[in-house]
Amino acid sequence: MNQNNQLRGYVTVRRFGGYALPVSIQNLLLRNYCEQNKLSYKLPLVETHLHNNYMYLNETIKKSIKYENIGMCSIYMFPKNNAKYKLLKAEIDRKLLTFHFIFENNIVTSENLDEFYYNSSLRFLKGLNTDQQRELGLLK
Repeated sequence: MNQNNQLRGYVTVRRFGGYALPVSIQNLLLRNYCEQNKLSYKLPLVETHLHNNYMYLNETIKKSIKYENIGMCSIYMFPKNNAKYKLLKAEIDRKLLTFHFIFENNIVTSENLDEFYYNSSLRFLKGLNTDQQRELGLLK
């Protein structure tokens, strides 16, 4: 089957963008997205719940082949830490991956991912209250 007709999923047990969705619900959303868009769904690795650990996102990107599609519920599943994002982005660019973000209703190529990521980060930060900013280490 052509890789452009497949979507490799990525799910996490962590909260993202204000959501705390069980992995089974994330898989259901990705599977439904694939059905609606005539894509074949490749089951994801499941991220373990370790603070600031993106081992399986890294592994998902590493296992992907050139031009592959990766489906995620949200851009907010990417690391908030810019250095961690940049490490992932180098491999994403090398493989020319395309991301399907269900909640944002957006398909983003590797070429446009930086702009989408940074704009999403700004929207996220703008919506945080003082306690949340302090929790993330943005305020002292």
